[in-house]
Amino acid sequence: MGALLASNGANYTANRIILGFEIAIMIVAVAMIVIGLLQNKKSQTGLSALNGGNEELFINSKERGADKVFSIWMLSLGIVFFVITLVICILTNTILK
Repeated sequence: MGALLASNGANYTANRIILGFEIAIMIVAVAMIVIGLLQNKKSQTGLSALNGGNEELFINSKERGADKVFSIWMLSLGIVFFVITLVICILTNTILK
């Protein structure tokens, strides 16, 4: 009986840890959406890929200012999102079995 109660307590703690990671991943996801909306569009229209209308294909343009900052933040948040997702997957498959 005591082992069952200890198991329930450990399971409760594991669920709380996983819930914390899930909340963190939701915050990262919302931040990625906001930063994605703040970034400048790379092409003029979504249909430009279909008709080959990419005028800036061979122009050497570098990101500067806010575009560069948003790009770095998006890359960083993408890496954090990936790592947290892996942690949640590992914790779920190892602790809650």
